[in-house]
This record gives sequence, C-alpha cells and structure tokens, in this order.
Amino acid sequence: MRTRQAISLCRGPVAPALWLIAGLLVAAPEATAQLTPTDRIVARLDSGWRPASRTFAGTRVFTAHQEQGQFAADYELKDGGVVDGGVSYLLWRNLGIGLDVSHFRTIHEARISSEVPHPFFFDLPRTTTGRAGGLERQELGLHIRALWVTQFADWLVVSVSAGPSIISAKQDLVTAVQHTEVGFPFSDIVFSDHTVRAQSKTTTGLNGGVDIDSFFLHRLPFLRNFAVMRHIGVGLLARYVRGVVMLQIDGQPIEVDLGGLQITSGVRFRF
Repeated sequence: MRTRQAISLCRGPVAPALWLIAGLLVAAPEATAQLTPTDRIVARLDSGWRPASRTFAGTRVFTAHQEQGQFAADYELKDGGVVDGGVSYLLWRNLGIGLDVSHFRTIHEARISSEVPHPFFFDLPRTTTGRAGGLERQELGLHIRALWVTQFADWLVVSVSAGPSIISAKQDLVTAVQHTEVGFPFSDIVFSDHTVRAQSKTTTGLNGGVDIDSFFLHRLPFLRNFAVMRHIGVGLLARYVRGVVMLQIDGQPIEVDLGGLQITSGVRFRF
C-alpha cells in the first residue's frame, strides 16, 4: 500500500517539486558561487494548489408579508487548484521583467441565516438557517513582475519578484432564499431552497513571489547525451496575490477578497 501511494505521489502535481528536491541534492556540491544569469528568456508551465481558505459575507433585504426581512450569507471558500504559466526576460545584469497568467477554481458553500416576517404579526420575525452548496469561484490573473534573478550555479537559479496584477473574478452569490411554513400558528419555518447568480468583475491587485529553478536533468546518466536537456528544468514557485473587488446583488454591495498564497511547480525552459 505504501509503495502504491509513493508511486501515485510521484505521478501527481507535486512530481516536479520532488524532481527539484532531488536535483538540489544531486548537484548541491557545485553551488559554490553567485553568478550573473546568462540566459535571457525563461518560460514555465506550472500546476499546483492554493492552500489558504477565505471568507466573506453579504446581507440582502427583501419584502414579505408587507414587512422587511433579510438573510445573511457567510461564504466559506476552500483551497483549490491553480494552473500558472508565463515568461520572463532578463533586461540587464540581474534585473528582469516577467508576464504570467494564472487560473484558480474552487467549489464551496455558504451558511445562510434568515429573518422572515410573520404572516399575521408585525415585528415578530421567524429565524432559520441553512446551507447553499455547489458555489463556484474562478479567478483569472494577469501578473506583471519585476524580477531580481540570482544564478548560484549553471543548474540553480533563484528569482524574487513583485508587481501589479489584473484579476478577473467570477463568483456565485446567493440572491434569494426560499422557506417552507411548518403550519399554524406559523411560528416556525424551514429553509428549503436558494437562488444563485454568478457575478463577474475585474480589478487590480499586487503580487510577490519566489521562484526556484533547477536545470540538473542533463546531469542524469540517461539524459546527458541529449544537448536539449541543458535547456529544460523543473521549478517551484511560491506566490502571494492580493486584490479586492466589489460585487453587487440588486444594488447591494459585497466586498470580496481575491487571491492568496499559491504554490505551484512545473517545467522550465531557458533560452
């Protein structure tokens, strides 16, 4: 069973990260000097995870039985998968610029708390709670990065970056709730259903991260005869993105935090 789990792990999204760690262990003795980068262009293609969760809330007022009621939705975003890729260009010495695109998606739920007016008596609302599941959040980010690149050896490159981001978000929001009357004297109700509508908006934010790239594959015995392997490596990127967007339900604003910490790994190509 442990052998099967290890094989599955090596074939999963963390495989490039494991290759990177292996490469650092194999070639570490030669990383003795800090060098100016020699490759102008580096392209990458990553996949990974956003481990942190986020919450936000929204309240909507409605009219029922000639009186105002309301419901509050507390959204609980979970972790989700990230696909990320981009290209960087070395401008001068250790200074470079990069352009990346990332996509994040997760399915989450919201806790609903409602106050519904009584059909006969004023100022006597009934309360109920429920959950709205299957809500979707997607974020498409365009990240402009200023990089400081350090090449510790021919096979090991580390870069630190920061810059602005353009984030396009799509979020499912609960726009209405439905309840079932228990019966006379109508003092109790039960949460029965909800209505969802997707909202989309684009905003600006900030990004910062650290990228570790290892080009050790050409040192492996079964790959050293292929010259192209000197230009192919694996890498690990830790990036934090921060943004805020204002969404609306029938004119009522909801402040939604975007971004978060994402950790991805994948393939690197240098030219």
